[in-house]
Formats: sequence, structure tokens, C-alpha cells
Amino acid sequence: MAKPKDHVPMPASQAETLAASYAAFRQALDPHDPWANGRLAIVIRAADAAGWSRRSTASALGLSRLRTDRVAAFPATASYRIRRFEPGAVFPAAAVAAFRRYEDEVSLRRIRTERTLIATIRSAHHNAGWPYTALAAIVGASSERLRQIAEIDLDVSAEPAPPFTEFTRVLKDRKSPPPRATRPLADTETERLARLAERAKRATKNVGKRLGSSPRPEKVRELEVSLEDRLASEELSALLISLKNDNVSWLELDTACGYRPGSARARALRHGYAQTPPSMAPYTPTPLPGWPQQNPVSQLTDRSSV
Repeated sequence: MAKPKDHVPMPASQAETLAASYAAFRQALDPHDPWANGRLAIVIRAADAAGWSRRSTASALGLSRLRTDRVAAFPATASYRIRRFEPGAVFPAAAVAAFRRYEDEVSLRRIRTERTLIATIRSAHHNAGWPYTALAAIVGASSERLRQIAEIDLDVSAEPAPPFTEFTRVLKDRKSPPPRATRPLADTETERLARLAERAKRATKNVGKRLGSSPRPEKVRELEVSLEDRLASEELSALLISLKNDNVSWLELDTACGYRPGSARARALRHGYAQTPPSMAPYTPTPLPGWPQQNPVSQLTDRSSV
């Protein structure tokens, strides 16, 4: 099954023009091109008919014997008369001049097709914004090959380049998930959230003020009095997760807690809602009185746990 295009297709007439210019360029460069070899074969075949040896013809025309034989294998595209060979005769200069004219025709054709193709590619790529990958798909070449041709150092501003339609990408339709139904908070839930959010704020404030880098034991004991505020902070996080799972919106939870948008979600993530992002430290639960504690000071001084 063909992969759908990510852009609006080029109009058929413009695509045909581009493909034809590339095909003409390729044909003009083909060493086995029938038209080019047929023009060069005019003089060689005429020399054969007049009795001149291939060696004499190749030497007079400045070709290798192998090249002369290859060209002569193509039918001539026109007739030409050469003076018949006679012992001691020199290959006719008029025939050599005629061969040079046919060579010029072949070279001129190559130059013209090259300039036409360069102007066409530049018109499509530079002026209309078509990427080389899209153009390459039309002509059947690689995008790198078209880029190399387009960047040949030639001034083709005088060439009659065809205009192309502006390249346009097709924006893929992204299926958005259906909006999740939400429910409003009950008055009791709003009051509870506000109360717990205030106590959680006080717990954070107590940690920052009462502990230094090396707290004394009496400071640690003093802070343990504020454990209820810490537990209220955990209760708030659990309540946020519970209400969110019950389809209450994050915005309403932020409003009830007096938070900036996104704060309730951040707290819930740190306390186990969904998957904690790598950039966010997970919450360390506060140990209850009487529970075994390996390092209570380090747990209480961890500000990220509030």
C-alpha cells in the first residue's frame, strides 16, 4: 500500500514539464543516444561508402578506432557525399569540417538541455519551495543528484523557466481524545481542601525556619510537635489524588487550595499520582510516632518531601 503524500501533489502539466526536461538532459548525456550517434555517423558511414578505411577516417576525425566503430554501428540520420578514396589521397577537409558541425550540434544539445533543467529545478525549488525529495520522486532520480544539478555554477537567469505552483504541505489530522467529564467539588470538599492546604503550607514553613544544616536534638524534638501539620500535608495529597480520580478538574482543585494553576497536579505527581517525571523528586512519607526511624533528622530536613 502506497504511503500517503505529506504535500499537495504538483499539477500534472508542471510535473510533466519537469520530468521531460530531466529526461532530455539524461538522453543528451547518454553515450548510446541514437540521435547524437546518428548525427556523428553521417560522415563516418559516408566515408565507409566512399572506400575510406576506418583507420583513416578515425585518424582524420580525431577519434579512436573503437569510438569510430561504435558510432558507425548507428544508422546515419542524414546522407552525405565524400570524394571516393584513391591511393595517396588525403581525407577530405570538407568532410572533417562537416563532422565538426555535427559534433557542435551534439554539444549544443547537451548544453541547452542542461541549462533548461537547471532553470526548471531552480524555479521549482527556489521560487516555489518544492523540496528536492519531492522533485526527485517526480523525475525518478535521487534528491542529491537534483541538488548537484541545481547548484552547477551557471547563470540561467535568461532561460525561460516555467512557473510552478507553491509547495504546500498537508497537515495531518490529529485525533484529540474526547474531553473527560468532570464534576464540581462539594462544599465540604472545598472546605477540607482549603483547610488542609493551609496546614500543609504551615508545615513547609516550619521546616524552613526551625532547622538549620546541623540541628540540635532539642530542635528535632520541637519539630516533631509539628508532625500533625506534616500529616495534614500528606492527607491533602491523598485527597487531591482521590478527587482527581473521581473526575474533578485540576483547575478546580488549584482554586480550592489557593494554588497557582498546575500546583495541585505537581503535588499529586510527587505523591504517587500517575508516573513521577524524572525531573521531580518523589515524596518520602513522614514516619508516624513509634515507627522505626533510621535517620529522622534527614527525613525532616528534606524540603522536597513537603
